[in-house]
Amino acid sequence: MRLATTTFLAGLLFVSSAWSQSEQWLEYHTGTEGRFYYTQIKLTTNPPPDVVLPKLDAANGAPYFARWETPMDPSGGRWLCLDRTHKSGPYDRLFIDRNGNGRLDDDPPVRARITSNMGMFPATPVVFKGSDGPITYHLAFRIYQFGQGDPQFMASSAGWYEGMVKFGDIKKRIVLQDGNVNGTFNDQSDNPYQSDRIQLDGGRGDEQFLGKMLELDGKFYQIEVARDGAFIKVRPAENVALGAVHVPENISLFSAYGVNGQFTRKPENGDFTLPAGKYRMVRWEISRKDDKGTPWTMSGYSFPESSDFHVTATNRTTLDIGEPVQAELSMADRGREINFNLKFVGKQKEFIEILRDSQRPRGPKLSLASADGSLCYTNSFEFG
Repeated sequence: MRLATTTFLAGLLFVSSAWSQSEQWLEYHTGTEGRFYYTQIKLTTNPPPDVVLPKLDAANGAPYFARWETPMDPSGGRWLCLDRTHKSGPYDRLFIDRNGNGRLDDDPPVRARITSNMGMFPATPVVFKGSDGPITYHLAFRIYQFGQGDPQFMASSAGWYEGMVKFGDIKKRIVLQDGNVNGTFNDQSDNPYQSDRIQLDGGRGDEQFLGKMLELDGKFYQIEVARDGAFIKVRPAENVALGAVHVPENISLFSAYGVNGQFTRKPENGDFTLPAGKYRMVRWEISRKDDKGTPWTMSGYSFPESSDFHVTATNRTTLDIGEPVQAELSMADRGREINFNLKFVGKQKEFIEILRDSQRPRGPKLSLASADGSLCYTNSFEFG
């Protein structure tokens, strides 16, 4: 009987070991501020219904309310309240329903660090109910207020998951980021900026939008990320259908994203392959050197939905990108001043960035002249 019991336990240990290999667990980390990606949250002066409010200092201005939306909460989100402890400037006191009980009066407020027209709230934990116990997630907020204008309220994830993950015989340090700031870490979308992010070897230079697959050393791996980011599953992808893509021959780098994942290519004579599927362009680059040997790079990024394309295993897809690009000058009359904005756009209406030796060159100059042709004003554009 004891022998049978030992054999039974050994079988349980075998099953447990197999599952532990498929679920590769990551560690949760937090920072004091947001992790690069901010999303705007709409503010209102209307108090939320059926939410218990804290004692507010209405003498310094009407409070603002906001709802952070997250699928991690059964109600679909958490309410927040912004209060101000001084007569002017950004709101500096934040109340948040950290435990999802519908109250804003049972947790201490979060105080902002005020710098000029901006208030920065430190990372704040919120707790969700998980199937195996509580799940903690951290949010950081910023508020911008200029003069008497309406404040702009931004949220960012201040937590991420990180750990070593095996891809066959390869080990990589993986970092999972909540790119769309909704409390989950496994979002995939046709719009890359509504997807979460994954980093390889812990560096932002290897950051990708999260999809169903990753490519390492020319091999494709299917990945599955837990909704709360706690673990990742990996297995080799089988029978991946590839399609041919062609771009202008001077394109030195091309990157695109679809639900299959984000893939970066260095085309040879304009040719490369991608797994079959729908994509949105993420980036293209053209690299050259001037007559002094200084390297220049022109890049296209932030593509609209109209740039989406399909790759099939039967036909070659040709993409119209690269040169020439256009300069667009716009003007906004703000009464006492006129603002000019200069930008470069590509064939797909994407934004264009031009770097000299990996640095931004000096901004171009703008000259204004009177009707008789005499010069009256010259100034330089500033980036940002």
